[in-house]
Amino acid sequence: MSGIYNLGDRAITAALTDEVITSGVSSQGVVQEFIDGLDWMAAATLFCNLTYGSGGTTLIVIVQTCLDTVNWIDIARFDFATAGKAKRANLSGLTPVAVADVAVLSAEGVLDGILGDRLRAKYTSTGVYAGNTTISVRAAVR
Repeated sequence: MSGIYNLGDRAITAALTDEVITSGVSSQGVVQEFIDGLDWMAAATLFCNLTYGSGGTTLIVIVQTCLDTVNWIDIARFDFATAGKAKRANLSGLTPVAVADVAVLSAEGVLDGILGDRLRAKYTSTGVYAGNTTISVRAAVR
């Protein structure tokens, strides 16, 4: 279970909303891909790398976890614009969290203390990115 997991590599072109990041195959209209088998995950370090080519306006990458196989919970949000950049976040499943409604994360936000047995990444982009713009998302899990 411990190790580095690839949550997806994707060329970013047309503007899309809530597109699950996979290895270059669109997931619209099909079962969304995720990494599972992460039972007893206690911590996750997330790494998100935008290689910028040209064009585009905004790119939001959201990493999610799931506790019941149906409802996905946002645990980290990475915001990008028109420059290449690498970003990271570190989360612990052992951090106490008060009872609260499941909510969408604000810009560059994290929700610590919630880690299920699966992870996935999805993105929303505006504008038309070009010039080999790509996004890569990794998770180092313990």
